[in-house]
Amino acid sequence: MTPRRIQAFLASWTPRFSPRLFRSVLIGLLVASIAIPLALVAVPYLEIFNDMAVQPKARPQSLFGYPDGRSLIVERAPAPGSIPMDHFPYTAEESGEQAEQLAGERLRSPLRPTISVLQQGRKLYNTFCTPCHGAEGQGDGGVAELFGAPPSLHTGAARALEDGRIFHVISRGRNTMPSYEDLLAVEERWRIVHYVRALQRALHPQDEDFER
Repeated sequence: MTPRRIQAFLASWTPRFSPRLFRSVLIGLLVASIAIPLALVAVPYLEIFNDMAVQPKARPQSLFGYPDGRSLIVERAPAPGSIPMDHFPYTAEESGEQAEQLAGERLRSPLRPTISVLQQGRKLYNTFCTPCHGAEGQGDGGVAELFGAPPSLHTGAARALEDGRIFHVISRGRNTMPSYEDLLAVEERWRIVHYVRALQRALHPQDEDFER
């Protein structure tokens, strides 16, 4: 057919309406609108070569079975005597006068009282110690009325305590003061000790402090 005949045929041709064909097309579009999104969602989960990704294995906080039917929790208790990395357990005895005295004699701070250590110690002191001991260590913290005011850190007896003894009290507690061993690392407790010394020195300066 020549282009002119094709053009004349298309101009005179009128498609006939077929209810069956219309229904088939409509159903096909409906099925496609449902099937195509589902296929797009499922494609990422189709694995042909999974490289052993799907296999029996234990997952955290789950049970993992033995061939004979027994089961165990994946995160088992540590072996006896093991300690976490970077953890240095404080093995001194519990609180008491004798334990405090031994700590004062034997313990020495591994840190030097540098500006950085004192700044970090002040931050820790303000967080954990100020509620009871007060900002300046006078025993006038906000909760002193509820639990009783602790002794001032500026008395002669308090200033005479060894650094190791203060560290032991922070670690083991005394009277109504709880232990802070679980909340403060070893070096953090020593930073507080150094800051307490700085507070004491600020209210009880020595002659050489005025010469600097």
